[in-house]
Amino acid sequence: MSALVYFFFELCLLRRAPQDLPASSALLGVTLVADLSAGILLARTAGIAVGVGLAQGLVDVVLTLSLLYSGLSLTRHRSRFAQAATAVLGSGALLGVLALVPVGLLPADTESQGAVLGGLLFMALIGWSVLVTGHILRHAFDIALAQGVAIAVAYDVFLYWLVAVLFPGN
Repeated sequence: MSALVYFFFELCLLRRAPQDLPASSALLGVTLVADLSAGILLARTAGIAVGVGLAQGLVDVVLTLSLLYSGLSLTRHRSRFAQAATAVLGSGALLGVLALVPVGLLPADTESQGAVLGGLLFMALIGWSVLVTGHILRHAFDIALAQGVAIAVAYDVFLYWLVAVLFPGN
């Protein structure tokens, strides 16, 4: 298990690629559970109810996997789905756990130094996440890193909008 965590750490440092993973439905299932679990922990840390955090995580996962599968099918790279999806979910789980630190620094008083530090760390983590997703998309679709990052940014903006519409006030 530590080798798997190390792989995702290396992936997040852009040293590994999704094709370095085995195309395994079992591994995809493990990373799916890990990503949803990290999302629920992150939601709880942010003061969001478990059910709402799970629902938000499910929206993210279903949308991510649907778009990834559709995109890979359209570009005739469907065989890369299991590895790309595992890479996206595994890196998402790792970055979600790392996000617990800055989110935990965000107190109710938004004027404190802890809130500023937490906000800056969280924004840096979002940027890192976009870069990692762009890196994965680059390999999955045979595109430039800048194109992968642009797709990741567009997806994140759409997802944040969708979650705000589906879960107002959270």
